[in-house]
Amino acid sequence: MTERLSRWRGTNVVLDTTWGDSGKGKLVDVMAQRAKMVVRFNGGPNAGHTVKNEHGEFKFHQIPSGIFNPEAISVIAQTVAVNPNVLLGEIAELKAKGIEVSKANLLVSEEAHLIMPWHIQRDRLRETARGEEKIGTTGQGIGPVFADRTERVGLKVKDILDPRLPEILAKELAWQEKLTQLMLDTSEPQYDYDSILEDLRKAADTLAPIISQVLPLIRLFHKRGNNILGEGAQGALLDLDLGGYPFVTSTHPTLSGFSQATGIYANISRIIGVTKAYQTRVGEGPMPTELENEIGATLRERGKEYGATTGRPRRCGWIDIPAIRYGAMISGVKSLAITKLDVLDSFDEIRICAAYRDHGHDYKFGYPDTMARAVPIYINLKGWREDTSGAKDIRSLPEKCSFYLTTIQELVGLPVEFVSVGPERNQSIYL
Repeated sequence: MTERLSRWRGTNVVLDTTWGDSGKGKLVDVMAQRAKMVVRFNGGPNAGHTVKNEHGEFKFHQIPSGIFNPEAISVIAQTVAVNPNVLLGEIAELKAKGIEVSKANLLVSEEAHLIMPWHIQRDRLRETARGEEKIGTTGQGIGPVFADRTERVGLKVKDILDPRLPEILAKELAWQEKLTQLMLDTSEPQYDYDSILEDLRKAADTLAPIISQVLPLIRLFHKRGNNILGEGAQGALLDLDLGGYPFVTSTHPTLSGFSQATGIYANISRIIGVTKAYQTRVGEGPMPTELENEIGATLRERGKEYGATTGRPRRCGWIDIPAIRYGAMISGVKSLAITKLDVLDSFDEIRICAAYRDHGHDYKFGYPDTMARAVPIYINLKGWREDTSGAKDIRSLPEKCSFYLTTIQELVGLPVEFVSVGPERNQSIYL
């Protein structure tokens, strides 16, 4: 990593260092203006990315945030779960705003798995059955669809183009119907074959031109040295294997997820970890710096902290350095982007969790097994009490604000390359 972020080149990957919702969509939208390819490599419609630009505000759940660069191809990789109805809705929204969507700027891997009605139903049934022990899923069918993938069953995107689709669907539906009936202890039909088949055929009519075997193209772009931007969903601490199990997702929001999706394991120019200037989390699971008080409510309202997928209010608290350190470590992050700095403009005092204390021991890394018991050790800083939303460079930030960023940088041990002071593209500062 030698060039400045504003002049990035090669293969760059944008990841979230903690629990998602960090503002990756904003950074990807900014960086995508230099990209030749933007690859969404994990998750599905459970993760929402918000982009605000001259076309309006968009909350994408399937389409990569790079779709607004007409010179770039946005790719939905085979490791992403696709709900065809959600994808069709997003394409229609873009076209309604005058943005063309074609195989020239959007490709969907034919190997991606389809989210079907039974996946969504089972996701919600499981959460209901867990009661107070629920994980806090978005109810979008992600866990069940990736469970099917692991069991080597289910429908793929390419199946909707297969002339044998009626037979493929009938075979799949027969045993999925039986399984759901066993779960519900009923013999009542749960799914309408004709309706599902009609929906899939409608999806095929629109999606056929953009369904492709994308891996060879990704590899070709990488070999040529074209600018490729990897767009991660969710966050490192939700990684299936390295996150805080069981409060995790079903995919890999870390660098390993990008490599698995693209086959790119070497010659990655930059891995940038995104975090807010404060901490948020949606759903269940430990959050050591959570503030269930007026300060937390202020952060939520000023930051508009409500889930892009579910609308659920996010849990808010002070920035958690041990969590960021751990997330950066397991993701291979080499630099940081700090978003929503302007949300802190009104505070007299701002706190930074520099370490955890657990049973008399201090920890600088937020290992998942310590989080539930961790007591935050805070550093108290004076707030800057000035509007930062119009700042154009680091020199125009208040001195106390710059000190806050420097403190984060020193505590995490990684350079801060990018700061966002608002939702617009021009509210971006490169360091």
